[in-house]
Amino acid sequence: MGFLHHTFSEVYARKNNWLTRVDIRVKLLYIISLLSINVLAKNISVPLFFLFTSFVLVLSVKVPFPVILRNLLLPMLLAIFILLMKGLHEGERVWMSFSFIGYKVALKEEGLWSGIHICSKVLGGVSLVMLLSFTTTIRHLCTGLKWFRIPDTVIELLSFMYRYIFLFLDEVATIWIAQKSRLGHASWKKTIQSFGILGGMLIIRAFERSERTYEAMQVRGYKGDGILMVNLSPWRKREYLFTTGILFLAPFLVYAGTIPVW
Repeated sequence: MGFLHHTFSEVYARKNNWLTRVDIRVKLLYIISLLSINVLAKNISVPLFFLFTSFVLVLSVKVPFPVILRNLLLPMLLAIFILLMKGLHEGERVWMSFSFIGYKVALKEEGLWSGIHICSKVLGGVSLVMLLSFTTTIRHLCTGLKWFRIPDTVIELLSFMYRYIFLFLDEVATIWIAQKSRLGHASWKKTIQSFGILGGMLIIRAFERSERTYEAMQVRGYKGDGILMVNLSPWRKREYLFTTGILFLAPFLVYAGTIPVW
């Protein structure tokens, strides 16, 4: 479970560098605007630009390259899966065909181009979110969302979900080690059975823990505010300058996303 622990941890977001010092309101404004542009882009140039820029910015704050690739691993696998499904089931012109286990597999040109377009959007969007996660703690994120008038219920759910991700992973690791010590993964049949038992036990323990947490918060007089919040300083000239920058940058990126590249 160490892989997932490192994926969700704030070890890099807690460091002091030029990106972590940027006001969370400015970062959220940029990320939301750029994600919207990424979704609306008609070509692959803008999403790939976001991917490249995010890589450069994350590397500039000394996040190791293997850590970046580790965080992009699952989105990259999803993007490859989408590319294959599009290439197999969309279009008419065959780009490449081959035999696999006695079956003829044909990849269509139109489907591959469409798949590349979607893959670029997936990787561009994920890279923007990754940039935010490497430079922003959950406390600052919740504070920024509250400033943008996001409902308190949503912010509370976000803070509790983040808090209990690590407890959930610890529960998974404990059950997994207990099963392995009892030869629960000695064969494929036992492995499948162990996975089923693990899933059922996690659901039961999640419900039990949620009940205990709710009762404990009720006893302490929790009324639904003040979770994971920090004080925001007034905007300075730098924040206004950054905000003006996105107003000039956004129209250019929107236009660039409409230019056909093939």
